[in-house]
Amino acid sequence: MRLLLLWLTLAFLSFSIHAESNSGLKKHFEEDQQIRSEENRQKGKTPDSKDEIARRLYVFSALANGDLNTADDFFYASIILQHTNLEFVGEKLKSASNENHLLAYYLAQKAYQLGHEKGAWLIAATYNRYLENAAIDVNKYGLKYDNTRVYLQNNSITDEERISRGLPPVQSVLFSK
Repeated sequence: MRLLLLWLTLAFLSFSIHAESNSGLKKHFEEDQQIRSEENRQKGKTPDSKDEIARRLYVFSALANGDLNTADDFFYASIILQHTNLEFVGEKLKSASNENHLLAYYLAQKAYQLGHEKGAWLIAATYNRYLENAAIDVNKYGLKYDNTRVYLQNNSITDEERISRGLPPVQSVLFSK
């Protein structure tokens, strides 16, 4: 029995260590980054809405099919969803789908848990983007990142207040690997 348990544990660890990144997702991530490059900005090039939608649909399909395996996969998917289109509503920019920013936050958590070196930064960025687009005060409810950890902008906010705003309690926002 112990030998079987040891064998299963080693097999699982071997799979986890040798999991291959999703090459299609990496391609979409690189396209997402390229269109947002400084060079393209200087040329006045902006992301094409149809391309943005195609990248997000690829992420949704990969999620539904269990095709995110590595820290890089979760990081790439989070970045793509983080870049969900913004549109003007009156004079303010609003997200075309703020739920994508919330999903990006959870994907960033997974990237961090799997050891992505920029995962912690992305947790704060995605969570704060979600708050901004939900018109929730980032300075009050948001997160900060200081190159080593993610922490609350304001420690005085109770879980009850967070929950009343539709936000997760602190233990869900701040976690360890």
